[in-house]
Amino acid sequence: MKQRLSLFFILLFVPLFNFSEAKVLEQDESNHSLSAAKLQKQKVDAETNIKIISFNVLANRSTWSERSNGIIDKIRDLNPDIAGLQETMSTQRRDISNALTDEYQLVEFDIPVTYGNPILLKKDRFDILGSGFVDAAECGNTRYITWLLLRDKSSNKEFHFYNNHFCVRSSSNSSQAEHVIELAELIEQHQTTSSSGTTAIVVGDFNATRNRTIMRYLLDEGTITGQLSPVQLVDTWEVVYPNMSKPSTTERDAAIDWILTIPEETIIDASVDDSEGFSDHHPVTATFQF
Repeated sequence: MKQRLSLFFILLFVPLFNFSEAKVLEQDESNHSLSAAKLQKQKVDAETNIKIISFNVLANRSTWSERSNGIIDKIRDLNPDIAGLQETMSTQRRDISNALTDEYQLVEFDIPVTYGNPILLKKDRFDILGSGFVDAAECGNTRYITWLLLRDKSSNKEFHFYNNHFCVRSSSNSSQAEHVIELAELIEQHQTTSSSGTTAIVVGDFNATRNRTIMRYLLDEGTITGQLSPVQLVDTWEVVYPNMSKPSTTERDAAIDWILTIPEETIIDASVDDSEGFSDHHPVTATFQF
């Protein structure tokens, strides 16, 4: 009798054990599928993320031979998809372009000044659909806004990219005002006349901290000569770190280098790096999710 009962209980629990084991296997397969899907999404997101930097490399020809490798290595380490560069003299542009030519294209503009605002692009990432420059202000020499209309090959998204180097504030407040008004009007013109959408990314050395008139004009609906900006932008640093003051972007303890965009864009990261003494400005970065 005891032997029959033992056999009965064995027969009773064997199916239950197999059923439980099957459920565990099924759950493992489900978790594996979810993990694979998550990894695939992360891969797609990474492919459509765009890293931007703005970097004033310091237009000092006499020290360039000592600084060039440091500047070029810094750009390599940051690995931007697009870099707006300021204060690049002809020798500096040549050396940066030659050193990074395997991966990057340095777009230069036919600007009649000692240094322009070239834009560095990853060769295989973008199509250039349009380009240009406009006179922005005078302060001993003409300051220009350089721009590109780009198509991102990964997301197929089109956007305008603007590179700036504003006059120093002490030279003329009116020069900064002229520049920022020209910038805002150029962005508005592109937004209203282009069939490519309204996305704008604005970078540069603005020679202005967050509380200055030109920054309030772009970011806070401040006015210049009683007029509002025709476009409103956001600071990428403030989007990512709304409760944290932006670190200094220069050796002079002032945050004056900026990456701005329209409010509708998704920014997932922002930083102020360290130029390690190779420039008097630090590179600022922002990563967009297209």
